[in-house]
Amino acid sequence: MIKQNPFILRCPECGDSKIVRPKSDVINPTEMVSFCSKCKVSMKRESLSGLFKLLG
Repeated sequence: MIKQNPFILRCPECGDSKIVRPKSDVINPTEMVSFCSKCKVSMKRESLSGLFKLLG
């Protein structure tokens, strides 16, 4: 089992974001596509920067 790396989902409209930390190697459909609770637009997936990875 290879655990996925954490990533950020960020809204391109308002900048709202959330960090997603997958619990297993199985891809959860809700982690693939997420919508902003404020703008209702699709959030974009971004990788975490090194600082976020260090802070855990």
